[in-house]
Amino acid sequence: MVDIMMPVYNQERFIAQTIESIISQKTTFRYRLLIGEDCSKDSSRSIIKKYAALYPEKIFPIYNEVNLGSNGNSSNIYLSVTAKYIALCEGDDFWVDDHKLQKQVDFMEGHPDFSACFSNVEIVDELNTNLPIFPPFTKEVYEIQDFINSEMNIVPTPSLLFRNVLPRPLPHFYNIALGGDMITQLLLADKGKLKFMDEKLAAYRNHSGGMSKSKENLEKSEMALKKAYMELNTYFDFRYDKFFRQRFLSMAKKNLIYVSKGKKGIEKLKHYFRAMPEYMKYSDKINFKELGYYHIVLFAPFLLRKKQSTQ
Repeated sequence: MVDIMMPVYNQERFIAQTIESIISQKTTFRYRLLIGEDCSKDSSRSIIKKYAALYPEKIFPIYNEVNLGSNGNSSNIYLSVTAKYIALCEGDDFWVDDHKLQKQVDFMEGHPDFSACFSNVEIVDELNTNLPIFPPFTKEVYEIQDFINSEMNIVPTPSLLFRNVLPRPLPHFYNIALGGDMITQLLLADKGKLKFMDEKLAAYRNHSGGMSKSKENLEKSEMALKKAYMELNTYFDFRYDKFFRQRFLSMAKKNLIYVSKGKKGIEKLKHYFRAMPEYMKYSDKINFKELGYYHIVLFAPFLLRKKQSTQ
């Protein structure tokens, strides 16, 4: 009934807990755990082999001969999926409810107009950042415009269960984004609604081995995401073009202001001439007040500080 996709790379500290949280699931149906081990440099592979020998009826490892990278590994696991439903859990996350799969499959079986369901999660913040990782969950039903316009990844990956409806193989632009989660969610949202289950069924681990949150990496991620979104807009035959244009405008505003911080003189001017045309391209109506504000932020921020000091 369910195939669980688990990409693994250098996760020896976590993989045992992750696997045990999955094989302990109590269900009325059969499920498989497909583990894609991506040539880890630590003992992840040997740990997986131990569990696969103990639970051969549940655990089916895929040992990559060369490192495929995060998205490539997930795409490779997906080629082995045959079940009606697919669940995701990366090798450093885990499930906290032994009935997670049963609850989610029961919902999906009774609601054919939904392509997926997901839940809230416990955050295991080993970095003590205290920063929001997912946006506030303000509704029970999410549709494609919600995912296009969200500045944050809405769905916690280890909580997701979805119908086996994605294209096979996955579209080429899946590998463009630094992370494939948002692309997966958009492809699913094109197939139906997504249900938010207001309970914590899984845990998401924020740790030093995760993706860097540096400014340079965030800029790179934003550029890659925009490129992937442009590909998606074409892939969807521009059926959601209105929402994509709204998102591109939001990205252009962020690029115009956020990336300019730290730039001075000629470098800031060069950035202005690169970023402003993109902002104008997606502004259906020119907002002169907003435009004036951005020019002040870029070239005369002292005026804003002076105004704030007089208030």
